[in-house]
Amino acid sequence: MSPPRSSTSDTPFALATGVVLGGSLLASSAAIWIRFLPGVSPLAIGFIRTCGAAIIFFPWFWRQRIEQGLSWHDFRYSVMAGIALALHFATWITSLRYTTVANSVLFVSTHPMFVIAISLLILRIPVVRNQIVGALIALVGIIFIQWHDLDFSSSGGMFTGITLGNMLALAGGFFGAVYLLLGREARKTLSTVLHVEVTYASAAVVLLCAAIFTKVQIAPPEAEAWLFLGLLILLPTVGGHTIFNWGVHHIGAPLVALFGLLEPVESALLALIILGEGVGVTTIIGGGIILSGLSLAVWQPGVRTPVPPSHV
Repeated sequence: MSPPRSSTSDTPFALATGVVLGGSLLASSAAIWIRFLPGVSPLAIGFIRTCGAAIIFFPWFWRQRIEQGLSWHDFRYSVMAGIALALHFATWITSLRYTTVANSVLFVSTHPMFVIAISLLILRIPVVRNQIVGALIALVGIIFIQWHDLDFSSSGGMFTGITLGNMLALAGGFFGAVYLLLGREARKTLSTVLHVEVTYASAAVVLLCAAIFTKVQIAPPEAEAWLFLGLLILLPTVGGHTIFNWGVHHIGAPLVALFGLLEPVESALLALIILGEGVGVTTIIGGGIILSGLSLAVWQPGVRTPVPPSHV
């Protein structure tokens, strides 16, 4: 086991929030690169990006594990976080086949509320009031952006059509919350590298099994696709998700989840810069509402519950 740690984080709160903000920008680029992969299965995309990230972190992971003398039992929360991440990718991406993008974005964006609810009701972790209000305000911004494209008319029963897609996206939000909260538990004793390596590897195994079970093609036939898969691995996964896992230790899972709500706005800005697509008025106004909610949660943080720090 690693040696005991002090009881508070030594990273300034303002610096940590800035780093997580950068992570959310990297994570939001995933929507851009996936648009260049229309012929690649969602399960294959999830497997390749998590497997690639695990390969990148493996040398540092192996060295730290040997130096600290950790047993595989010490990684139990990381393994469970990886399973939750795989389920998040699988349910959310699959939801896009049944429901509209707007519906999917709205329902998966409920993950901050799941984080807050699980923290308060199950884990008994206190969440300051301004973070709860900030989350609600940010969700209003998401609804405002997507409102004109929302469609709740179900074609078929509860387990078919749009209703099924909405339920899958909602499940994606739930599993995203579980992923962050399990990461918080793992980061009490593990460094970022140790945690994310096992998390990404576990997610890759689950997604690979799902891909094999559903008989989807894993490797894309086009050589050009690997360029965008490489960008998916490096930017939103090695960059964005790794920073999120770093951030749950320093600013808490609720705030990290809230920063994830910036992704629709950041994706629109990246689409403007990279693809030349315009940014609509609703995106600008909704983005302002989301930023207002984040400002309330971040700049009036109240008393934050400290978590035992890890290496980094």
